[in-house]
Amino acid sequence: MSPHLFKHGALFSYFALMASLLSWILIAPHSSTFPTATMLIIAMVPLLFPLRGMLHNKPYTHAWNSFLMLFYFSHGVGELYSAEGFILYPWLEIIFSSLCFTSSIIFVRLNAKMRVKSHN
Repeated sequence: MSPHLFKHGALFSYFALMASLLSWILIAPHSSTFPTATMLIIAMVPLLFPLRGMLHNKPYTHAWNSFLMLFYFSHGVGELYSAEGFILYPWLEIIFSSLCFTSSIIFVRLNAKMRVKSHN
């Protein structure tokens, strides 16, 4: 298998997670006691850190991004558990963070195997 497929899967799910979080914060109803700007900063800034490395195919960044996805997965599960009504956004967060996690891990493993083969 080609690592490029999983790199593209990781990037797709990464940007889909960003888009779903943005729409969740900006469109969906939420508590008026917590400012929208603060919610945007807390949700989006951590996702901006691995962006350059992921776009440049850095395996190290993909590996660390998988750890970051565990935070978003946990957040989605917590929101799903405590949700009273509309649960689409927590499900999207769980799906996209899981997909990004698995795609990133598989990309790192396949990339390492290809590097070993190219050195032999």
